[in-house]
Amino acid sequence: MSIMSENRECPNCRRLQREVEDLRREVAHLRDELRRLHRQAVPFSRDKHKDDPKPPGRKSGQGDFAHREPPPDDQITQTVIAPLERCPRCGGTLCDKRTHQTIQTDLPIPRPIHTRFVTQSGWCPRCRRRVRSRHPAQVSTATGAAAVTVGPNARSLAADLHHRLGVPYAKIANLYGTAFGLVLTPGALAQSDARLAEKAASVYSELVQAIRRCCTVGADETGWRIGALSAWLWTFTNAHATVYVIDESRCHEVVLNVLGRDFKGVLIADCFLAYDHRDLADWIQQKCFAHFLKTLARMEREKTRAAARFPRELAAVLREALRLRDEKAKLSKCAFKRRRRGIERRVDSLIDAGRKFSDEDNRRFAKRLRKQRRHLFTFLTRDDVEATNNRAERALRPAVVVRKTGGCNKTQRGARAHFILSSILVTARQRGIDAIAYLSRLLTTSNHPPSLLPVPNNSS
Repeated sequence: MSIMSENRECPNCRRLQREVEDLRREVAHLRDELRRLHRQAVPFSRDKHKDDPKPPGRKSGQGDFAHREPPPDDQITQTVIAPLERCPRCGGTLCDKRTHQTIQTDLPIPRPIHTRFVTQSGWCPRCRRRVRSRHPAQVSTATGAAAVTVGPNARSLAADLHHRLGVPYAKIANLYGTAFGLVLTPGALAQSDARLAEKAASVYSELVQAIRRCCTVGADETGWRIGALSAWLWTFTNAHATVYVIDESRCHEVVLNVLGRDFKGVLIADCFLAYDHRDLADWIQQKCFAHFLKTLARMEREKTRAAARFPRELAAVLREALRLRDEKAKLSKCAFKRRRRGIERRVDSLIDAGRKFSDEDNRRFAKRLRKQRRHLFTFLTRDDVEATNNRAERALRPAVVVRKTGGCNKTQRGARAHFILSSILVTARQRGIDAIAYLSRLLTTSNHPPSLLPVPNNSS
């Protein structure tokens, strides 16, 4: 009788066992959250840690193992001979002498180049004004107390260090004094960038017009500050150009101001409400699959039994859509169309409005996908559209570095200088243009500034 009672399952025991399992999962989840909160130095750590991660470093047999090639003889700056007359240990006479060569590559010790520009001025009776000559390499024609100025190369390098690489002005001034012997103050560098941004405003406007003509544009935003006020830094980017905007608003008006109300391309973005405003209802969009898959993976880890089945099945369908995109070139049009329709039917079945969900998170996620249904598979119908918003998120990473190291901007003028110069520097790098040389030409051009365009109308 006792054996039969032990084998008989107790409903109360099963309930208690399920509660214990749920509590264990909740404790594990809270521990992961605490670990992420306390380890702020690793902001991009994974939510789920592998038990047996791969070791760091290059794998055996992979990569280029070639040694550093010696420079040609005409590039050898100097040859230094170290003679050996006697043994350095005992002072004895040497025999069977041999000659060895070692080439050492080092950086020169730079020093500032001071250039005196001697210009002339004269009175023009016809124009009834005094005119003055100017050398093409001059940045400024100021005289008197402002006669000593900083040259275009130093100013351009400082702008690149601060706005693209996130080096604070104080550290740039320290670097210039230590490495170059050029004494500057952080305030002088900030004022230099503000004047440079005003001169580059027309180039920035051309970039905005170019972005509006692009076939695909990725958009994203991150928190910012202007002094004590909250703001947002937006990015609009594709493979050929990037435009940054700092605005106190996070609404759809920023998107319309940059891309225009008549934008004809494809907007690649996440599910933030600003991109779903009614003024953007007629736009073609692609919602980021990476955000969907990340949310589904978290839901699958946190849910149990039947509640975990929905995110697992939906993630499998979305991954199949990504595989179909990669295999598109190998399939016939009919086969590709048949598989695409099958994927769409499976998604529609999983998120159907008539389906009853016992889990509230699953119900909300299905509702979100129903809302974004026509923006889910644009990348399967257009080859120039990416399935994720990773390009825009990568464009935001330099801005995040600036936010952590420089503390955003203190004034509206500084914010304007930052988003103008950041747009120009990043776009120049995308297009394979020497950004420092470009800014130097911009500083020494008195009439029309050099252009980073044209961006092709069919750019992706």
